[in-house]
Amino acid sequence: RISTLLICGIIILGNISTVYADGANVVTLGTNLSSEQKQIVLDYFGVKENEVVILEVNNQEERKYLEGVATEAQLGTRTYSCAYVQPTSKGNGLNVKTVNLTYVTSSMIASTLTTCGITDANVIAMTPISGGVSGTGALTGIMKAFEDATGEPLDETKKEIASEELVITGDLGEDIGQDKATGVINDIKTEIIKNNTQDTIQIADTINNVTNNYNVTLTPEQQQQLENLMAKVSEQDYDYKEMKDALNSV
Repeated sequence: RISTLLICGIIILGNISTVYADGANVVTLGTNLSSEQKQIVLDYFGVKENEVVILEVNNQEERKYLEGVATEAQLGTRTYSCAYVQPTSKGNGLNVKTVNLTYVTSSMIASTLTTCGITDANVIAMTPISGGVSGTGALTGIMKAFEDATGEPLDETKKEIASEELVITGDLGEDIGQDKATGVINDIKTEIIKNNTQDTIQIADTINNVTNNYNVTLTPEQQQQLENLMAKVSEQDYDYKEMKDALNSV
């Protein structure tokens, strides 16, 4: 089972940088944070400005991948999500933590990272806003940081699919619970990839089989959303073992 850590307050962890040592470390900061809030984020990550690459992420960048998928309420007009990203050696898998994000969880982010092509990285997604933010834009910052750290662009189509997956999982989580929603989406996705399923009827059957296993009943709209998402997943070149190993490490 993929474990989820959600911290509801800001706690300064002085040793966090020792967990993520000796790598290409990149921090993304929500552009609408105040200078004081940005410093809180750097303190939480245990880094100083001259020790890491710092990038800003704005609402327009979030909308590039989420517009038409997320609601206006989810998108908002300001960006407060931040991320700490360190790519790791192949086989290390994903180590994801979320802080103060109310809509997405660490396991949701981990699953969508595999969709956009990231299978080995240490990641913290957080905001210093004490009441929390949805976190729908957190994935945008993580992808941007990973690309900067590795010097290699991620596939644009996979980034779009991953962003759509995050929103669909989050929406489903509001109905059936975040952990169960993540399990449902992840199991469907990995089955599609494992069996190289591309036929629309077989995709629908896979969705039905997995949701039955979880004792979940989808609305017609949710069913259609998942069928459309998985049809896109089926057209991509994913390595099933690599994805499975990455998620097992979470």
